[in-house]
Amino acid sequence: MAHPYLAALHGVDIILPDGRILFTDLHESFGAETVGLIGHNGSGKSTLGRVLAGELEPAAGRIERLGRIHYVEQQAGATSARSLAEVAGLDAPLAALRRLAAGDARDEDFDIIGDRWDLEARWDAMVAGAGLDARLAPQALSGGQHTLLALIGAFCSDADLLVLDEPGNHLDAGNRAFLLDQMRAWRQAGRGLLLISHDRDLLDHVERTLEVHAGGLRRYGGGWSLVAEQRDAELAAAGAKLERARTERRQGEQKMRDQAERAARRSARGARAKADGGMPKIVLNALPQRAEQTDGARAERHARERQALRDDVANAFATFDALHQQPVFPQLDIAIPPGQTALAFDGLVARHGPRQPLDWRVQGPARIAIAGPNGCGKSTLLRTIAGEIAPTSGTVHGLPGVLLDQHLKILDPARSLLDHFPTSHDAGRLRQMLALAGLGPDRIRSLCGDLSGGERMRGALLLAVLRGPTPKLLMLDEPTNHLDLASVEALEAMLASWPGALVVVSHDGRFLEKLALTHRLEWAVGDWQAREA
Repeated sequence: MAHPYLAALHGVDIILPDGRILFTDLHESFGAETVGLIGHNGSGKSTLGRVLAGELEPAAGRIERLGRIHYVEQQAGATSARSLAEVAGLDAPLAALRRLAAGDARDEDFDIIGDRWDLEARWDAMVAGAGLDARLAPQALSGGQHTLLALIGAFCSDADLLVLDEPGNHLDAGNRAFLLDQMRAWRQAGRGLLLISHDRDLLDHVERTLEVHAGGLRRYGGGWSLVAEQRDAELAAAGAKLERARTERRQGEQKMRDQAERAARRSARGARAKADGGMPKIVLNALPQRAEQTDGARAERHARERQALRDDVANAFATFDALHQQPVFPQLDIAIPPGQTALAFDGLVARHGPRQPLDWRVQGPARIAIAGPNGCGKSTLLRTIAGEIAPTSGTVHGLPGVLLDQHLKILDPARSLLDHFPTSHDAGRLRQMLALAGLGPDRIRSLCGDLSGGERMRGALLLAVLRGPTPKLLMLDEPTNHLDLASVEALEAMLASWPGALVVVSHDGRFLEKLALTHRLEWAVGDWQAREA
């Protein structure tokens, strides 16, 4: 009988060298299944993956490994490699197979090969299936091609459980489809896979999801769609609880006002009775003291009740706000008439990409996606639009704009976000605008290098549009790379409120769907094809 799991964590604690506690008393098992692992950047996803694979030791507890585990880190690939097989980590078994075929096998070659007698055929098929040229020099590989080769190495390994850390980064739509096909084949072969990712398309193909939460793991019995559905239900429940708390506060305040008014009327009647002399003197003399004691007790009770009602509303709002991240741009004086040219290409040929001249123009507050496979020239075209690179021929012109590159070079990691803004900005107004972007007082004073990827992205967006002059065209190059799910959703919400024109290069189809695109500029067999979205 097969064992019910391939690896298991028993009471595991994971603590970083700086003393920060990531996980305490963690219990989890991983079997012949596909599991998604999600969580905020810095929450410990990658560290957990490395501990599971045996690359790091836990601070406490034990890890049971009943199968071989292969870990693929983010941005894998050795630039000093001499061959594609070495980039994939398969040079040793492939060399052993070739020595065996030539009759020069060594004793250790059989251990290196294991059961992978068909490895060379699988390697050739996967390289071709991924659209890679086997003659390509390792130094000429793009980031996406490095990732692909590391993944091919993992799927050609003799592991029982794969741990893939953000495998979708830098992969275009075709290569993501290749990755999904290999994940399915791996699972159908009865092996396990842990997918550490923020890619919602990939996460929709897992059998269950784990979310890093409060030093432990929160469990969902399905992929991203189920997680999103449950989160929506939690948000609706939190919104309803907030509304109930506000209603109860209003009703409670009204009840206390009614009580105070009735007490005031009783006090007024007592005062008139005393003036009329209609009560015994001993009773009349006791009335002021009793009224004073009653009023004081009621005021204290009302103060406690008011504070309790305020606390209920504040707590309900905190829960709702944590679930409902909706950062927005401030109100900006940007108006683009429908007939104004937003972007125009006249016979444009960029330095890298299609050689066919591009003639196209779009008007008004257009929202444009530039899409295509890795290496087709999307980033070059975007930098040409921004004026950073001169075209080979032709011209491009349009609205005044600003480009945010993938590395957010606009931000200095050694300075605080607040220090980046010109001193001419009204300090109170600036803090209000940063707060609208979901950046509170503690975050804007932190060094940019200490901010999360999502916080840096939102801060860079505000800096780009506020440091003057105000751009009307915002250009973004792969803005969701390396952002966690919460940060991607926050970025989507913020860009939804952008009033100007927008040009985005991205492989993330779900992200593009949220941007209310008006046009798409797509690579098609060596040419740029423009169409309405």
